[in-house]
Amino acid sequence: MLAWSKDFETGSPLVDTQHRMLIEKINEFGQLLNGPPPSKAAVDQLLEFLGSYVRFHFTFEERCMHHYQCPAREENKKAHAAFLAFFQDFSERYLVEGPKPELLQGLQKMASDWIRNHILAVDTKLNACIKS
Repeated sequence: MLAWSKDFETGSPLVDTQHRMLIEKINEFGQLLNGPPPSKAAVDQLLEFLGSYVRFHFTFEERCMHHYQCPAREENKKAHAAFLAFFQDFSERYLVEGPKPELLQGLQKMASDWIRNHILAVDTKLNACIKS
């Protein structure tokens, strides 16, 4: 489970709110997987939300970094593209394999680790740009 901390703050209240929402949904996904086997419909709904929200968030965050001329903006775009490629590969496997526990747990672990590391290593660089 991920927990929000001040270490994740980017200096943009909107970006931080979106990060909180992503963390909440990744945690919700983890909780879904830790209970009785979830229905395919429940998994589909959460995956659809995550896929569309991630795209929305990445676009917003990239515009924000561009607006503030953040030096990390290209690194951020590349990281986002890599995550979207991973999610696309996962989605294709999910269509073929269905809601296999190991497949879903792999996504949840990767998404948890990725968002934590990405926010701390890249997104927080926006803070100094907003302040200046």
